[in-house]
Amino acid sequence: MGLFRRLFKSKEKEDLGPAPPTVLPMRNDPCWCNSGLKYKKCHLEQDQIYLEKLRLKKKEASKSCSPKYG
Repeated sequence: MGLFRRLFKSKEKEDLGPAPPTVLPMRNDPCWCNSGLKYKKCHLEQDQIYLEKLRLKKKEASKSCSPKYG
């Protein structure tokens, strides 16, 4: 990695992990990764963590753009 990239690393490129599909299965449906396991035993927890990180990232971005009152 070049010096310029190391100095000006963006927080935007923070790794959130693998993205889940846009339509998530229900808890007892087969997992979207085709592992043969139920979704609740396979990727449910990882997808919830990913979506929570995404929500926090969006919340921080909206706070930085909003005007300060008071």
